[in-house]
Amino acid sequence: MPGQPHAVRKVIREVATAVLAELPAFADRLVERGAVEEKTFYGRGDWMAPSDMRQSFMDNARSALLLMGGEDEGRDWMAAPLATGRRRAEQGVPLEAVLHLFRLGTELLWDMLLAAARRRSPDELADFVDGVMVLWQATDRVSMAMVEGYRSREIQLQTRANRRRERLLGVLVEGRGVDPAVAADAEAGLGLPVHGRYVVVLVVCDLAAEEMAPVPELAAAGVRVAVAPYRDRVVWLLELGGVAPGRLAALLTPHLHHRAGMSGEVAGLAEIGIAYRLAELALQTQPPDAPGLAVLDDRLPEALVAASPRLAQRLAAKVLGRVLDLDDEERQVLLETLRAWFRAGRSATRAGELLYCHRNTVLNRLRKLEQLTGASLEDDRHQLCCRLALMAPRETP
Repeated sequence: MPGQPHAVRKVIREVATAVLAELPAFADRLVERGAVEEKTFYGRGDWMAPSDMRQSFMDNARSALLLMGGEDEGRDWMAAPLATGRRRAEQGVPLEAVLHLFRLGTELLWDMLLAAARRRSPDELADFVDGVMVLWQATDRVSMAMVEGYRSREIQLQTRANRRRERLLGVLVEGRGVDPAVAADAEAGLGLPVHGRYVVVLVVCDLAAEEMAPVPELAAAGVRVAVAPYRDRVVWLLELGGVAPGRLAALLTPHLHHRAGMSGEVAGLAEIGIAYRLAELALQTQPPDAPGLAVLDDRLPEALVAASPRLAQRLAAKVLGRVLDLDDEERQVLLETLRAWFRAGRSATRAGELLYCHRNTVLNRLRKLEQLTGASLEDDRHQLCCRLALMAPRETP
């Protein structure tokens, strides 16, 4: 107790020593009050067994009293609060509740110290009161050590839980959920039912990005979620409950700021591998420089093309080969005209409005396309081939 007069240090040490002998009675009072406080403030009283609470109170009060008496050599006083903090984290007791009970213990400890000091002479009582700051400094150090133990153990537990979640999601997206034992393990570890309505969402982003965070609206809608990184993606595994996939997409869209792909619905954990591949296909329909959510069921033609890129490129070369051989500017004009014509429901007038040109200009370009492709755009099969060819990946647009 540096800085304190000798008389003050002496009386504080003697009062702390006297209270040390009374700790069992102190602990009994704290257990009784602590159980009431738990139920009153947190609605439960089963986080800590009474024997555990009693021993923790005694150990931490002893640490505070040792510090008050100036016995902090070797930092032995830290063992008890560190152990208490670690244990409470393992028990799942909220840190707020831990600190609330600690404050309760500090109040009762002060009552005991003051009662012991009042049994001494008036001068010694005055000395004790003059040095009361030592009590608050001691309890503050014990509290900080307890928080340190809690936080360090909490981080360890969260890291372990994250690794288990990553492992479980990994085996599911690899298709190993068809094994009933694997599915049961995933059900227990992820809190998701073996049988249910599932979709997978893949997000391309930094693994520490916001897409790792939960979306509050999902829980409110009854959607259960497990999120973890897998390779260079963030995987969202979502159990729909009673929510339609379209509604889910609407809930997710405002929160996804990177490229993302959403699978169609599958039945149960056994089909998560299928959903993962479908989500990857949906993702491939989203341009590399375009953030946002690509929903598979909204892009099935594009997904068909993405599923067989070599075949799609062969189709494009067969249907649009002579067009693709044109110089960049002319090729771009003709392909954009064809796209606009399809978007306009094959109306030359509306396509002209989209392209800011006269309908006759559109018609002239369409005739040029027919000449180069060797087929009429009135032919349904040729239209289908042109639509698919426009979706096909190729080195030049």
